Amino acid sequence: MKDIIFPRTYAREFNARYSNNTANYVTPQQRWNQVLNALPLTEKHSAISKLNAAIKNFQRRYPGVKSFNDPNFRLCQAIDRCLALLCIDTTIQRYLDIDWVIKIIDNFTAYQAMPVQCYRVAPGERPADWHDEEYWAAWDGQHTLVAFWIIATMIFKQRPEDVMIPTVKYDMRNRLECRTTFMNGNSKEGKKVMAPIDLAMQKIYAVKLDGVDDPDWVTVANKHDALAARDLFMTDSKFHDDGEPGAISRPGDIVDDKFSVEVVRQFSVYADHVLNQQPRPVNTKELPIIMGFLRMAAMGNVEYTDEEIRSLGDLCIELFDSNFDESGPFWDKVNSAYINWHKAYHADMDEALRPGVKLNKDWAQGGTFFWYQLKKSWLDSKGQAMRMPQLNISTSFRPREKDLW
Repeated sequence: MKDIIFPRTYAREFNARYSNNTANYVTPQQRWNQVLNALPLTEKHSAISKLNAAIKNFQRRYPGVKSFNDPNFRLCQAIDRCLALLCIDTTIQRYLDIDWVIKIIDNFTAYQAMPVQCYRVAPGERPADWHDEEYWAAWDGQHTLVAFWIIATMIFKQRPEDVMIPTVKYDMRNRLECRTTFMNGNSKEGKKVMAPIDLAMQKIYAVKLDGVDDPDWVTVANKHDALAARDLFMTDSKFHDDGEPGAISRPGDIVDDKFSVEVVRQFSVYADHVLNQQPRPVNTKELPIIMGFLRMAAMGNVEYTDEEIRSLGDLCIELFDSNFDESGPFWDKVNSAYINWHKAYHADMDEALRPGVKLNKDWAQGGTFFWYQLKKSWLDSKGQAMRMPQLNISTSFRPREKDLW
């Protein structure tokens, strides 16, 4: 089938961020505005509404407090630095989570606020249009820093130049030290724990920007490159872009050690071919089925050409419109086949003692059905049955041929 090309412009723009060869410093105000303005309009309005509610809660918690200097605004004692001289390196800090900033403000208690952990920005690295001052970059605590900026400018109506906030100076010698400390230090206790996408982005930046040669991190970066080459991108629902064409919102599967770079590359061939005809994100139930099958083939030393992988995509479109949504035709067919198998499998058992029918829409059941369907329907370029790996899924489920397409 000839591709009807639907360009995935957003994916290309998203992946371009990893092409930076220098740090990217922005002010808290720039960071907030960039992320807020990038939200879909309804999400942006929702964020503004939630922020306004959080500001009112803050003001109820601190009635009469008008500035950071108020003795009732009891911040920790650390090295106070001017808010206007603090910045964020976006290549080290994860993508700003608007909702988390709002939650900090909504539940803000001054004496519990953590100091911003920072390091000195080398004079040659700061943006050319910034003042000739000593700037400090937050290697951890960007959400707190942005919350401080909102409290200062939107609630207390103070200029950042007039506000001192608590910081902790770290003697970091390079960004890799910042990055690894940041990754290792994010625990569940009072922190916004790093999601798989956050860890993946850190490793990609580290390889591309910091020259890290850790094999595991290089593998993650290579997987990213395989996806980016075909305008696919790893993301997360918290970025509000998981509905964009080419979006992959299960980055944990992509970076999982059990999937090689080659399997990810093969998946990108499949996804590129299908999404060229269907402008949509990769379905969360689609990725584990296709990647699971490609991994099964790799483990069985069955190699497929890119053209054969594209024909796999064509077959999925032909049979069920490549719709792997859990309420879509693929899983409906799996469910029907599973119910019929279950009845036959337990036919000799007293009906009252039979286990209930419970189909888990996962790799074990979906992958098994998919293997049998391919064995029946997937043909090579000569019209012969396509060579198949040995089924290696541990399950008793075996669909009947008449329950396949």
